Amino acid sequence: MASVGAFLLALASLALPFTTSWITQKTDNQARTRQKLLNLLAKSVMAQWSNEERVRRLNDPEPIPVQWHGLGPPISDHWKNIRTDGESHRLPVDGRLADLSDVFETVLHRRRLVILGEAGAGKTVLATRLLLDLLGRRTEESSVPIIAPMASWDSNRETFEEWISGRLAGDYPVMHDLTISRELISSGQILPILDGFDEMAPHSRKAAIEAINRLGVHQTFVMTSRHGEYLEMIARGGILTAAAVIEIEELSTTTVRSYLTRVTPPLRLHQWNKVFSRLEKSPRGRLAQALNTPLMVSLAREAYARGSGDPNDLINARIRTKEGIEKHLTQALIPSVFDGASSTRWDSADRAHEWLSFLARWLRENESQEVRWWELEKEVEGLTSAAWVTSIAFVFAISWLISGLPLALMSVIAALGSSLIFLRRLDPRPSITSVSLRRFWKPFSRSVGASTALGLVNFAALGKLELIPVGFVVGIFVGVIVGAVDAMTAQVDTAKPSSPAAVLRASRSVALTTGIMVSLIAGGSLAVAGGKISGFPGLTGGFLGGMTAIIASPWGKFETARLIFAFKGVLPLRLVSFLEFCRERGILRQSGPQYQFRHILLLENLAPPKSSRMPAAPLPLPPVQYGARKLRFSTGIVGALLLLPACIFSVAGSKATFPDIPEITRLATAPLLFGICPTYFVAQTILVRNLRGVSARVALITFAVFCYFAWSTYWMTSSEVGARWAMATVGSQVLGTALVSVACWARRPEIANEVQIFPSSTRTPPTSNSPPSREES
Repeated sequence: MASVGAFLLALASLALPFTTSWITQKTDNQARTRQKLLNLLAKSVMAQWSNEERVRRLNDPEPIPVQWHGLGPPISDHWKNIRTDGESHRLPVDGRLADLSDVFETVLHRRRLVILGEAGAGKTVLATRLLLDLLGRRTEESSVPIIAPMASWDSNRETFEEWISGRLAGDYPVMHDLTISRELISSGQILPILDGFDEMAPHSRKAAIEAINRLGVHQTFVMTSRHGEYLEMIARGGILTAAAVIEIEELSTTTVRSYLTRVTPPLRLHQWNKVFSRLEKSPRGRLAQALNTPLMVSLAREAYARGSGDPNDLINARIRTKEGIEKHLTQALIPSVFDGASSTRWDSADRAHEWLSFLARWLRENESQEVRWWELEKEVEGLTSAAWVTSIAFVFAISWLISGLPLALMSVIAALGSSLIFLRRLDPRPSITSVSLRRFWKPFSRSVGASTALGLVNFAALGKLELIPVGFVVGIFVGVIVGAVDAMTAQVDTAKPSSPAAVLRASRSVALTTGIMVSLIAGGSLAVAGGKISGFPGLTGGFLGGMTAIIASPWGKFETARLIFAFKGVLPLRLVSFLEFCRERGILRQSGPQYQFRHILLLENLAPPKSSRMPAAPLPLPPVQYGARKLRFSTGIVGALLLLPACIFSVAGSKATFPDIPEITRLATAPLLFGICPTYFVAQTILVRNLRGVSARVALITFAVFCYFAWSTYWMTSSEVGARWAMATVGSQVLGTALVSVACWARRPEIANEVQIFPSSTRTPPTSNSPPSREES
């Protein structure tokens, strides 16, 4: 024994250096992989926002020169918390546009910053400029900044890491691994620039502040917000710990005149003379107040410096308020874009206004600010479902007339079943895809194991040994196709950011590939199992399964919705091309694979909010409590055993009732169809009822379907074993289903009907004791 112990000790000492070296090498490889991902992400982010800056012509000839000043307590946290050197005096955080990156990296000790400003003050432009400057000077050790719109974060349901990692996966395909994304976020290698705190739902704002504070002061970030919403949060006791706060200043009339002069062609500069004169005479008048933000100045440029409009409209006597001028400039944007010669393919500005208004109303109804093409199908979901059900009924009727009821029923079941195998593998949100062979083996092994297990069950019930190799062969056939589809739907690692058009093309490829695979499974399996009489059912089953997979895919739903919208005239047929044109001309902006209106003021102009009050979000649904688990499990097992007579006798009954059906088809489908499926359908309905509830119509349909299958089982088995045994079999099935239902039943969680009403958070402009100018009077 001593010699054996010495030998093992020597062997361990020899293996230790190799094990240590292997662990070190693995760690180094993981670090290099993460660094490579960060570099690709940095290139992708730089490409996206450089293009956005070019589209918005921020450097043509140069950005509007905005300035800001720092705000101390009580709007910000204590200076001693913001600093890391123990001092409590103010940091020099004032500056101009070109200084922001220097202030953020060198002045702010903790690199936690809040940017405040009125609507259109240039908060997003300032954040974009900061992002590009940081990327321009980035080193291997630096974090990668990304811009994330806070309107997409439901802080009551998602943690900060879950939300940011989800945005990364959706906007940048290179970051599709959520685990790696969360590790990079927690390690500080991702710098989130949180845009639009004021655009969050009111009930989510306080939870968002608390979630960010829980991350600790080591988490760097930048956040933008309007004054009113942020000050309201401070008044309610919320403060971002150790975060400095800066406020964007209004543009002076001198800055406005200088910028509009530089961006106007020399031959048209004289048209601004009266406007410039009004600005000089009334530096606090309604015109100067309307043009004191970069957004309104850029809209004036689009409408009058680049467009064919007359800037003297801004001093028209009919426009008597600052809000009237802002509304006029916002409404002038669409005509200035679509009345040009380059947009003749979109009919006219009136048609474009109707289409954009429909999108704005759709966003309002869905309480969203992002146009995602894969969500438009919600508007026509009923029509799409009706068309799909009609096609199933049509194909089923033809198969019944030609091949009889059994094969017609089998063709529909094979089509729907094969399509569900694939559809459950696909994310409802589309993404950039490519081929990944590493994802082939897991679904392949699962399919082989499941089919072989089904063969063993049938062998145990019927005693036919040939069912085991048949199940194994079927598992290989299904596994190859399922694994191939899973491999072809892997997300690709690319340095290019997701764009709506690219994601649409990728989703189309996945949908068509899935449809072809489903057709092969549904049609091929019926053709092999059914023999000579299954030609037409196999063809119809394959066609129906393929069309089901395509229509139910994100691309298929979008194409159906697009055709319906174009037929109604509410959206153009070439919808994505239209949205891309709007992005190129500054009406929309792109955020990953979705579009947003350039500013919320444009959205409000196209679809005014119905109410200034917003109810609180519904409280999170408590989890369903399944008590007495051992008793439930025992009851479910007894109920499942009581289903065995229906599974066994359904095979014999189908042989006497449908003598033309091949033996292998009866052995594979009869136990599932008449023994297990009815109970499974009832159990699934109860589980859905436990969580969300079901209507009386759904409960009645479930009961009717179960009764139909129970009657079918009695009808088939009575001709083979007699009416008495058939009744006993059906009784056992009913009792087993009842026991399984009892095992699944649970009390629904109760939700408190408490609605909190938040007042509107619009900021009241400060009053002035100075007398109004002649223009104001």
